[in-house]
Amino acid sequence: MINMVEELKTLVSIKSEVRIEEDVIIRLNYDKAASAVANLAERAGLDVTVEEVKTDDGDVIPSVIATIPDGEESLALVSHYDVVPASGPWIVDGKKIDPYSPLLIDGKLYGRGAADDKSAIVATISALSELRITGAKLRYKPYIVVTGDEEVGGIGIRSLLNSGYRWDKAVIVDAGADYLTIGASGVVHAWLRVKGRAGHAGYPHLADNPVEKLARLIAELTRTYKPLRYSKLSKLPSPPNSPVPRLWGRASFTIFKLGKNDAEKHNRIPSEAIAGIDVRLIPEEDVDEAVNELYSAFNEAAARLGIGNAEIEVVGAQRGWYSTDENLVEKAKDAVRRAYESVGIQDPVKVAAELGGNDGSYFFNKGIPVVAFGAIRQDNNIHAPNEFVYIQDLEMLKNFVINLLT
Repeated sequence: MINMVEELKTLVSIKSEVRIEEDVIIRLNYDKAASAVANLAERAGLDVTVEEVKTDDGDVIPSVIATIPDGEESLALVSHYDVVPASGPWIVDGKKIDPYSPLLIDGKLYGRGAADDKSAIVATISALSELRITGAKLRYKPYIVVTGDEEVGGIGIRSLLNSGYRWDKAVIVDAGADYLTIGASGVVHAWLRVKGRAGHAGYPHLADNPVEKLARLIAELTRTYKPLRYSKLSKLPSPPNSPVPRLWGRASFTIFKLGKNDAEKHNRIPSEAIAGIDVRLIPEEDVDEAVNELYSAFNEAAARLGIGNAEIEVVGAQRGWYSTDENLVEKAKDAVRRAYESVGIQDPVKVAAELGGNDGSYFFNKGIPVVAFGAIRQDNNIHAPNEFVYIQDLEMLKNFVINLLT
């Protein structure tokens, strides 16, 4: 049997970070992480393939695919080895720790990637290892699929699917443990730019201030466009404790900065001001229609305000998804219930759509039914200092996979 805690420590100690700098993706230790995952799967007795997947840009992302020879319909269990960057030290229980030196305290394993998403890698491999040893008859032929670049838009799994890989069904195990996910939000990212004429702040009448124009534009879009987004309501329920019972559209201004050639000085009016917007779509929403709606709202707001030197650039768009297989949903709900019971969790099984997005979109686009369930809790500090996973949830996720497959 696999010692999940020790194996998770090994994976967390690998600094498999990914980040974007000036539109270039910087990847660290992908080969080392993929090799460690493949090694664990091989020691667990699984059949393992490491696929060197090429992205649209020609980069190579190693992907690990592991299986056991049983079952009929194929089912992918999808996770990722890449993590968001972390800087230390973290202060945990009064101790200074490096984010990549995992620490086990009071049933929690701390370290970058402990929850998101190396917990899922260890739990799924452990589940298939136990099923292989017991020889249980499986309802699906399981494939563990572990890729990189999830944290920068799911490039790894998208490239793998585009290369010809296909499964009958999929479960995204990079997900929450509080409910079974039956859908997720889409997203549109865009830059709003207003150009002006630079000058000395002491002589504003000689300049054309783009900062103030952009501030007015944001205020106008907050008045008109954000309510339009909020009016979009999904048929699917929101996660527990949400302010709205059904998943709803959202829009948030998240970045405000100057142009590349403008110095940040209090006494200088810049030549360009830029804002970033994050738009969240309901799962059923068409992404092209949402992009066109954003363009229209922006252009109409700029025209009302008389701001002629404003432009918008959409830099990323991904549609949401929803489950199309009620049979898969019912089997997954039953697997969650039994997994909860196996570790003493008394909570009823909830179903909901995610406020964020995940790699389920790429399976949905290929016509592959998908649900999501994992080991991530709201208090796990993912993408933040002191990330951790509950050891109980490792066991719970392993049992979910076993129950779903049998």
